[in-house]
Amino acid sequence: MTMPANEMHDRELHDAQFDQDIRAAYDAMDPTPEAEARMLSALKAAQAQKAATAVPPNVKPLDTTGKQQRRKIAPWKVALPAAACLALAAIGVGVFMNAPAADTMPTPSISTELDTEGAVNAAPAMSAEKAAESSEAAADSYTAVESGMYDMDEDWSTEEYNAIEETGFASTATSPLSTVSADVDTASYSNLRRMLADGYTLADIPTGAVRIEEMLNYFHYSYATPTGDERFAISAKCGPCPWNPNTQLLMLGFATPQEMQDKPANLVFLIDVSGSMDTPDKLELLQDSFATLLEHLDGDDRVSIVTYSGHEEVVLEGAKGDDDKAIMRAIYRLRADGSTNGEAGLKMAYEVAERNKIEGGVNRIVMASDGDLNVGMTSESDLHDFVDKKRESGIYLSVLGFGSGNYKDNKMETLADHGNGQYHYIDSIDEAEKVLSQDLMSNIVPFADDVKLQVEFNPAQVKGYRLIGYENRAMADEDFRDDTKDAGDIGPNAQFTVAYEVALVGSAQEVAESELKYQQAPTGTGDEWATATLRYRAFDDGQVHEQDQAVTGSEAADDDWKFAAAVVELGMIARDSSYVGSATLESVQQLLDGMELNDERAGFRDLVELAKNGAPVEVDGTHDDA
Repeated sequence: MTMPANEMHDRELHDAQFDQDIRAAYDAMDPTPEAEARMLSALKAAQAQKAATAVPPNVKPLDTTGKQQRRKIAPWKVALPAAACLALAAIGVGVFMNAPAADTMPTPSISTELDTEGAVNAAPAMSAEKAAESSEAAADSYTAVESGMYDMDEDWSTEEYNAIEETGFASTATSPLSTVSADVDTASYSNLRRMLADGYTLADIPTGAVRIEEMLNYFHYSYATPTGDERFAISAKCGPCPWNPNTQLLMLGFATPQEMQDKPANLVFLIDVSGSMDTPDKLELLQDSFATLLEHLDGDDRVSIVTYSGHEEVVLEGAKGDDDKAIMRAIYRLRADGSTNGEAGLKMAYEVAERNKIEGGVNRIVMASDGDLNVGMTSESDLHDFVDKKRESGIYLSVLGFGSGNYKDNKMETLADHGNGQYHYIDSIDEAEKVLSQDLMSNIVPFADDVKLQVEFNPAQVKGYRLIGYENRAMADEDFRDDTKDAGDIGPNAQFTVAYEVALVGSAQEVAESELKYQQAPTGTGDEWATATLRYRAFDDGQVHEQDQAVTGSEAADDDWKFAAAVVELGMIARDSSYVGSATLESVQQLLDGMELNDERAGFRDLVELAKNGAPVEVDGTHDDA
C-alpha cells in the first residue's frame, strides 16, 4: 500500500527532528572513542540476534511439543532507552530504522584499543548530570515511538517447555509397581501464577508448563515427622476422588526432620547478565532478592559470584557469608548486556566451587537465569551430559528462573534435574523470600541423595492406578535398587507429595492392560492397598537406606488431602487433562470452602479466583487472612 503524500511528508519531517534530537543528546554526552566502539559493538550484536531470530509477522514459534504455543501476547510498543538512542546517534538513525544484515552494517571511523581477545575496554561511566541532560534532550523523540509511529507488533512468545505425555491407568495385575524419583521443585506453580497475573487464561498456558507434582510440592502439609532412626516419615491419606466417582484419591506424603543441620556452605552464585536479563523481573529482581539470603549466612560460609554473558567473569570469590557489604556491592554492580554463553559460565562456576570446596560441608552452585542460552552448549542433551559428569564432583547445582517472554523452562529443568539440585521460579520478591529465606535450609543443605519411591499395589484390592504428575520423573522398576541411577535430592525440613488415582477391585473404571512384566501375574492377599518403599543415600553417613509403609485404605482424608485435591484439579484443568472428569474451577473452589487457609494457601485460593474471573486480586502468595 502506498503512503499518501501528506503522511509521507509529515513522517520525513518527524524523522529529521528525531535524528536531530538524538544527535544533540549524543553531542552533550561527549563519549570517548572507547565508548563509541562499545556502543557500536552492542548494537551490532543486537542486530545480529534480531536477524537470527526473526519470524514472519503474526506467526507464533512452536514450543517443544510441536504445537503452537497457546499464549497470545497483546501487541506492545517499545520506547527507546537513552543508551539505545545514543548508540543510534553514533552510527546514524537510518541503520536502526532500515538496518541491513549485521555483516553489512557500516562502521564509523573511530579509533579503539582492543585487548588480545578483541574485546573493547570498558568505557568510564557517564556522569549523572550528563545522563539527565541526554535523556531530556531526546524525550520528545521517545514520544513518537511510544505513540505508535514505530510500533513493534510482537504477537508471539519464544518461551520453551518440554512436552509431557500424561500417565494413564495401569493394570495392577500386569504392572503392580510404580517407580518414581522424588521431586521438590516448585517452579511450575510460581510460573503458572506469573502467567495468570500477566493476563493469560488457562487455555493460553502451554501444557508443558503445567507439572502437577511441582504444584503439589509448592505447599507445606502437616505431615508427621520422622521418629527413632528413620530419616523420613511416610504419611498416607485417601478418600473418594472428587472428579471421578469410580476411583479413590490416594495422597502419599514424605517428610524429613525439621531440625536444621549446622554445616558450613560454599555457595557459588552463577548469574546470567546477558542482554535478555535487562528487565525489572529478571536481573533487578534477582539483585533485590539477595538481601533475604544473607540474613542466614555467617562467617563460616563462603560466597562467590560468577557472571556470564558474552564472556564469563569471577566478580567475587570466597567472601565470608557475613560480609554483607562486599556481597551486596558486587551484586548491585552487575549490569546486563551481550549474548548468553552458559557453557563458559558453568565451567567457571564449577572451577570456583572446587577451589573453595568445604569438605564435609555444603558445596552448591546456584544458577540464576532466564534459561536463554544461545552461545556454547545450547541443547538440552549437551547440558544434560555436562552436569551429569560434574555431579560426580560432589558439587550440587540448583536453578532459579526469572522473567518471561523468552523464558526457557526446558533448559532450566534439565540443569537442575541432572545437577543434583532444585528448580524454583522467582516471580516476585515474596517468592524470593520463600525460596532464599523461609525454605533456605531445605533448598540449600543436602539431606538425602538419589531418593526413589516404589509403590507396589496389591491386585487383591486394587484393579488399577494412575500416577498423577511426575511424568518426567518416572523410572524403570528395575532401577529402584540400582544405586548408579540418579534420582532426586532432598534437604532437611522438606516434604514431597505423590498422588495416585486408584480403581479398587469391582470398580467400573477402565484400566489399560499393560505389557506383562512378569512370567506369571502376581496374586495379592491381605487388606492393604499398597506398600510404599523409599530408597535413598543419606548425606550424613553416605549409606543407602530403605524404609517402607503399608497403605491400608483406612487413612481418612483431612483438610491437607482436600487442599491437595484442589491443587490437582487446577493442574488438570490447566493442562487440559484427559482425566479431568467433573473438575471445574467451581469444584476447586468448593473443595476450599470452609477450610482454614494460611497465607500460602490463601494465595492459591486467590489464584483460582483469578483464573476463573480475571479479577485483580493479589496473587503473590501473601494474604491478610488466617
